[in-house]
Formats: sequence, structure tokens, C-alpha cells
Amino acid sequence: MVAEDTVFAVLYDKFMFWSILVGIFTFGWMFLAMLRYRDGVVPDTTHIDHIEVGSFPVDRHHTTLEVFFYVLPTVIVAWLVVLALSSNTAVWVIPDEAEAHDMEIVGKQWFWEYKYLDSLTWEDDPSLTGIDVDWTGTALTVSSTPGLATNVSIVKGADTLDPVTVDQLTGDANAAVTFDPYKHAMVEVTDADGAVLHTWMHIPRDHVFSSALGEDMILPCDKAVVFEMHSQPSDDSNPNYIGVQHSFWLPEWGVKEDLVPGIEGGTYMTITADDPGTFPIRCAEYCGNQHSMMIGQVKIVAAEGTDCSVDTGVKKSGESPPAGGAY
Repeated sequence: MVAEDTVFAVLYDKFMFWSILVGIFTFGWMFLAMLRYRDGVVPDTTHIDHIEVGSFPVDRHHTTLEVFFYVLPTVIVAWLVVLALSSNTAVWVIPDEAEAHDMEIVGKQWFWEYKYLDSLTWEDDPSLTGIDVDWTGTALTVSSTPGLATNVSIVKGADTLDPVTVDQLTGDANAAVTFDPYKHAMVEVTDADGAVLHTWMHIPRDHVFSSALGEDMILPCDKAVVFEMHSQPSDDSNPNYIGVQHSFWLPEWGVKEDLVPGIEGGTYMTITADDPGTFPIRCAEYCGNQHSMMIGQVKIVAAEGTDCSVDTGVKKSGESPPAGGAY
């Protein structure tokens, strides 16, 4: 999916506009001169100018035209510099830690690891699925449209609990299960054929997903996400080997950043997603024989109690350096 609304795409459009404007003027003048001074046209000998290379005619001057010749290009170049610097200001900003969702991305040979520095609890939109999950304290409650759902499967940490049957008359299901904020937990509500109708998930701090296991990175929408990125070897048996360089690329947001081995502080990148969905992750730096395996997916979801805005036409993206230091 093309990143049409990222700050980089907008900057490209602005540069393209001014390039076309300058091109029309330049080529227009060139073709006019070609027609006017083409072979066979009798030259105007009324004024014979003393011509020197790199200067206007010595014998005749048009001061306004000469000033315009230098001032206009200078103004255009200055304006393009202002556009570029304003874009840098927009993307080289680290959001407030209290307002951002922090992630650690580790590139290995040849897969990605997504570590959560902040917890995330999310579920599918109840208004779309007709199902709502509430798991707090010692009780798990599922409310659904009668006759829609059949079973509720529950995963808590490393344990898969016995499924709970949904009452077909009321559409409700209840289970006495204690919620643990320090363990990964997932609830899937399925129909009679086993198809998943609704998902609720809690991802605790320090939990790790891996693309090597086919797991997606899950991020909240409408919230700035800060990535701290490192390149590390998959095998620690050789202390002299520090890994290879990768480049974490999110095509949907038009951003990528290198993961440089040996940099203790890592590199940083930020995005803000506004549309729910599943989008690709790629490695934009050749990193070895299985570079093509450095792929993954990011799933944008609504954090519990929030909704994703759809088709707002606003995507913010960029790169930001670590606080107190550059790369």
C-alpha cells in the first residue's frame, strides 16, 4: 500500500510542483530561442552587441531583467530549503514518553524480534464483530449477539485453558479466570466451524514476538510509536561477531532506518498510524544469503477503549534520534 500521505510523500509533491514550474519556464524559453534564432531566420543587425561569455551584452543592459535572472532562482532555492528544513523539524522529534508507545526492534540473521517496552491491550471493534470481551480482576465476560458465537478459547501465558461455551440464548459466556497484567493473554471467540470471530489480547511489557515464528508486530493506532532498533547476532558463541547491518522498512509510512551493529544506543524511528489493517515489514539493506527472509507484518489495532479513525487522510511518519545523542 503506497504511503500517499506521509510527510516524505508530501515533500516530494511540493518539490515536483516547483520542478515542473521551473521546467516549463526553462524549456519554454529554450524552444522560443530555438524558433527565433533557427537556421534561415535573418538576424536583426540593428544592434551589434559586444558579447562576452558568461555575461550579459556589454553594450546594452536591461537592469530589471538581469536582477530578475539572479533573484528569482535564489528565491526558489531558498524556498525549497525552507520546505526541506520544515519537514526535518516535523520528523526529527521524539514524542513525549508518556504519550508514545515504545518498541524495541532487533534484527537478526534472518528475522525480526519485536519487544514491547510498553504494554498493549486491544480487541477487535465490538461494533463490527457484535462481540465484546471484558477481562479484569478474576472474571472473564464475553457478550455477543445470540446465536453468533459458540466457543471462547483462552490463552494465559504458556497455558491454554479449557474453552468456554457461549450460551446460545443470551450470547454470553463467563469464566472465573484471574487476569495477570505480567503475562501474555489472548481470548478468541469462534463460531461452530471454528472460525475466529473476535480477538482480545493483552501484551505485557518485555513480551517478544518473532517473525521467525510467523508472529506479527501489533501496534496501536492514533498514537506515536517510537522504535529503538538494534542489530544483533543470532548466535552468541562468537564474542567477536557483532552481527550485520539491516534496515527496518515500513513501506506504508514511507520510512526506514538502519540497524547498525555495535551501536549500543541503537537507532530510532517514529511513526503514527491512523488506519487499522495489516501492512508489510521489509529489510531494505542486503544482510546475507537469506536477506529475502527478513520480512514480517505489522498489525494496526485499536487499544482497548479506543477506536481507530478511518480514512482521515493524515499519516505522520519520520525518524528521530535518541535523546541526548546522535546515531
